[in-house]
Amino acid sequence: MRTGFRAFALVLGLATTVPAAWENNQCVKCHEAEALPITLGHTFADWSASTHAHGGVGCEKCHGGDASSTDEAKAHANVRPSTDPESLVHPTRLPETCGACHHEELAAFKGTVHARELRQKATGATCFTCHEAMATSLPTPRELSARCAVCHAKPVEAQAAIAVLVMAKRRVYRARVAMEAAKTADPSWHASALGRFHPLERDYHAIQVQWHVFAMKETIQASRDIIKLAEALTDEADVMTRRARKP
Repeated sequence: MRTGFRAFALVLGLATTVPAAWENNQCVKCHEAEALPITLGHTFADWSASTHAHGGVGCEKCHGGDASSTDEAKAHANVRPSTDPESLVHPTRLPETCGACHHEELAAFKGTVHARELRQKATGATCFTCHEAMATSLPTPRELSARCAVCHAKPVEAQAAIAVLVMAKRRVYRARVAMEAAKTADPSWHASALGRFHPLERDYHAIQVQWHVFAMKETIQASRDIIKLAEALTDEADVMTRRARKP
């Protein structure tokens, strides 16, 4: 077992392993051994704990380079700092880099004022603004307010939109858990409820895409609609579960 990252991670209580699929990825092998890569915008620990790591997205997908090479120069060929306009993670190129996987979100973002600002002035909001480097979760309302406030005086609507969007996500998850708990109580109800739950999931995904158009009022209303439907499913599931427990 290599020292370096693993030893450092143990001290901080971080995960000390990465998926086996990365055993032959030279980016992972090298950067895993770095105890504290403070020159990077994010750490190996950030990546190894992220959805990207577990979904098959390695360093080379965002930064370029050759993940199969053990030669340092070849491995870092075409890897440039984010300040370089030719870098894949330069603000003006970041949407296309992320959009290589997130097609719907990129298509939505391209028509926004933020995208036009990037094209015309090489400055403005990008994927990083909301999601940061690892893009593993939505920003909290307070975080989003602070980020939007860099350019917008009072981003109250954006703060409200992200708050209700996060609530919708939680309600959909809660409905799924409640439905699974009621599955054995009433299989026929569960089968019927799934027919209503799957469209709910699709609607939530559509709102996530809509968010990238920055249509705040529409996001708020659609999220509220999902919350109501998810809460109704949760209540029904709870009733089924309670009935099954009665002697």
